[in-house]
Amino acid sequence: METTTLVDRLARLSSELTAAERENLKFLLSMAAGGLLSGHARPDSESLHRAALTTAQRALPRLHGELRPAFDTGVVFRGRAPFFSTADLAVLDRESLAYRARAARFHDHYVASGAPVARELALSQSISDFLTARVGPVLPTYKANYLYYDQPGLGIDPHVDKDEFSLNVLTMLEHRPARRHSRLILHPPEQDAVHVQLEPGESLIFFADSVTHERTRTVEGETIRLVSFGYRTIGSIGSTP
Repeated sequence: METTTLVDRLARLSSELTAAERENLKFLLSMAAGGLLSGHARPDSESLHRAALTTAQRALPRLHGELRPAFDTGVVFRGRAPFFSTADLAVLDRESLAYRARAARFHDHYVASGAPVARELALSQSISDFLTARVGPVLPTYKANYLYYDQPGLGIDPHVDKDEFSLNVLTMLEHRPARRHSRLILHPPEQDAVHVQLEPGESLIFFADSVTHERTRTVEGETIRLVSFGYRTIGSIGSTP
């Protein structure tokens, strides 16, 4: 079966599923894409491998309906975001350091949730206006997490996020030493991988529920602290206006 035909069929199937069923389908496609990218599920035939990977990667954005804005790489914005002041970043940095002791290990990194400053900023009108101007109306999901990669070997394998992180506003708070090893990599369908190395204070906004992405592993002495805000695009199937 041709890749395009299979992608279209998966998209039609997604439109007939409940939100929970669609999440399960997305999880399976994400696992397939991640396994193929990391080499854990590589078939014997190289052409079959490429076709399977392309199908999984192209199908993931299509699960969210025709109202999802078209994109090439999935990146909405990269750089110093205008909705964070220098004071905002300083407070987030301090709160991130204070919450490190509360962070719990989640797979191969550490996560701290429920921090009041991060939660308040995630709900700010300035971020909502910034996102709406670029991708249309969004819904805050009250998801604001501090992420820590501060031991050797921490990272995240290729995956996509749940609908509550349709859009991920990811901001770097600290990455040292100066010579860095770990980086974020996005794998948009049928394009070269996008390698992202943010400076402290810079943000990346991307379609985390549609584009396979990973963080490569940290090495000895490397420390990374980020804050991640999740938003849901109203065009997503299953979202409520």
